[in-house]
Amino acid sequence: MKRFSLMTASLLLLLLPFAAQAECFIGGNIEAVENPDPFGPAWVYTLTVSWDNDVQFDLSHMDLLLDTVGGNCTQADFSSILSWGDPIGSSDGNGGCTVYYHADLTANGDPSIPDVTGILLKFEPYEDGCEPDNVGTATFVFYSDLAPVPVDEEILSLVDKFAGQYCFGTLTGFFPGMDCDPVDSEAVNWGSVKGIFR
Repeated sequence: MKRFSLMTASLLLLLLPFAAQAECFIGGNIEAVENPDPFGPAWVYTLTVSWDNDVQFDLSHMDLLLDTVGGNCTQADFSSILSWGDPIGSSDGNGGCTVYYHADLTANGDPSIPDVTGILLKFEPYEDGCEPDNVGTATFVFYSDLAPVPVDEEILSLVDKFAGQYCFGTLTGFFPGMDCDPVDSEAVNWGSVKGIFR
């Protein structure tokens, strides 16, 4: 927990120079329901993200930070319990079009954002002529056989890499109950201890 608190503080410090110029916003919520498909993974997780860059620059991509460098989980831990379709989701786009996104799970961080390292799930729009706006809402769907536990605290990062600006925000809802540090094993076993999802 101390490690996550220090990460939160450092990310907030990174945000301060940008916050002085504009009041950006990004926030997300994950809902979990049992999968009606008997042949698919047991649970369907739907992440809904809203953003407002508060500048004229459009969204480039979004990252869901999963664990820090040196955390207890590995990329293999996440890839073994998460799956998704292609595209993973969509959002509204400039001029009323629909933007479709592909996902990339990586342990190499995001080179376009200063000091954002570790394991993350990157949502990047397909280059098909429809681009995200500077304000919008996106929906992403992923699957897992692991039952949901509450998200305790999280940082989502919104990035406009063309403008060199970025915004950090919060996540609520549920995430698959993993045995490694993002969700404590006691929370998985007892269901009463809060889960921690980085």
